[in-house]
Amino acid sequence: MAIKQPAAVLLAALALGIPGVAAAGPAPLVRTAQGLAAGTASRGVEAWLGLPYAQGPVGALRWQEPRPAPAWQGVRDASRFGPSCYQAQAGAWGPYTAEFLAPPPFSEDCLTANVWKPAGPAHGLPVLVFIHGGGFSGGGATVPVYDGAALAARQAVVVTIQYRVGVFGFLAHPALRGPGQSGASGNYGLEDQIAALRWIKANIARFGGDPANVTIAGESAGAESVVALIVSPRAKGLFAKAMALSGASMAVDVPSLAQGDAEGQALGARLQAADAAALRAVAAADLVEATKVVPGGSGPPRLVYVPHVDGAFLPHDPVRAAMPVASPVPLLTGFNGAEMIDPSIRTPAAFEAAVRGRYGNFADRLLALYPHADAAQAQQSNLLIARDRYMTGLLLWARARAQAGQRVYAYLYDHAYPPAPGGASFGAFHSSQLPYLFGTLGQGGRQFTARDAAVSRQWQDHVLAFLRSGNPAGRGAPWPAMAADGSGAVMWLGDKPGLAPAVSTPARQAAFAAYAAAGGNLGLM
Repeated sequence: MAIKQPAAVLLAALALGIPGVAAAGPAPLVRTAQGLAAGTASRGVEAWLGLPYAQGPVGALRWQEPRPAPAWQGVRDASRFGPSCYQAQAGAWGPYTAEFLAPPPFSEDCLTANVWKPAGPAHGLPVLVFIHGGGFSGGGATVPVYDGAALAARQAVVVTIQYRVGVFGFLAHPALRGPGQSGASGNYGLEDQIAALRWIKANIARFGGDPANVTIAGESAGAESVVALIVSPRAKGLFAKAMALSGASMAVDVPSLAQGDAEGQALGARLQAADAAALRAVAAADLVEATKVVPGGSGPPRLVYVPHVDGAFLPHDPVRAAMPVASPVPLLTGFNGAEMIDPSIRTPAAFEAAVRGRYGNFADRLLALYPHADAAQAQQSNLLIARDRYMTGLLLWARARAQAGQRVYAYLYDHAYPPAPGGASFGAFHSSQLPYLFGTLGQGGRQFTARDAAVSRQWQDHVLAFLRSGNPAGRGAPWPAMAADGSGAVMWLGDKPGLAPAVSTPARQAAFAAYAAAGGNLGLM
């Protein structure tokens, strides 16, 4: 792809000794390894959108490892986002209005990155690479609240990336590893992320970033991706720090390759596509329709197309924190105060039924610790029992990583996101911290106040301190890493910042620790 530019713009770019960035008229130019790209400049920030970091995985390249991006001639128009990776379009639901959702268009030709930097000459800036969430089945770097301009304006380079999701990113099938096929094993979405990190390492200095100071960050499925990249030998050397926001101990089921193959073969049978050629011939829309998750019952739906433990890219489940990691880099991780809370539980009977259904033989011990004599108590305990569960899981996970020598900084975020017009408040719900981190408040018709602006500044201060030094405390109050003996409080962010216990009472923490020791799942899901 190329666009026509005035001859003076091209001559100015060539005279400036590219590689490097030069603001030539209204369109800043950068020469990447693939060619010259023209971005945009506004309010002290320059941006290049939709830059390909790998070849589009279409046709015969579907379910192949990503290939290097091809070069282009002329000047590429980098003023618009590329399409999000192919998925079913999500509609607004619960607290999630349009600013949290990936808009169309969708395409299999989607492996692009977006880069924001402060305007003007820059060198050696810290780099934040954000990996979007979406349950490994959706989402994209085009989500409005992921705009990197406001954070980049504070002297950082911000990059957001697209990666294959759903069946396109995580289908495992023996036919895809047959003669003449790629050696990949159902972790194509993670392979895309590594391809993006390699492209960033090769190109980010051209945008003023420091390739030796790259921090990977992700939320939800993006956080699971971050901990997978920390474990993966293939990602070693590609980043210096990591942030897993909601969070490092989610405990999403990570299937074995054999389990993934069984799911893939069952899908092939439904589609009457037994070999690689037949699978690749299925239309993208038909693949999405055949793998659509139909909600049912209580709790979140089971995720099928997710990373696999294949023994190569992913040697073990990242939730097993005591296992070796390839990149024991400083890690900032935590959860929000109201993640994945079921709002339908509003009565004592509903609360008791939910606890018995989830915790089995441990239900009586937990019910004795969480008052639920009336509706108000039941609703408060419904929030606290979920928060205490995943925060206990985080503490246990962080302790194991600390014993292995990794520095882990833990947080709990408690500021409620304003409700949508006419809607209910969902508190500090899953992903509600992201508009504060990126500085993208003011969307969705919600009523933001000076307090929201202060919380956004707080988030950015900690994140920028972490990007620069590997310690999120910055010049503020101390924020010690978690101790190997399990001691130490977490940092509360939001309305009551400071070090404080992560779990509401020691007795409740002990109960959940015992539940985990007996094999119980303390993850978010």
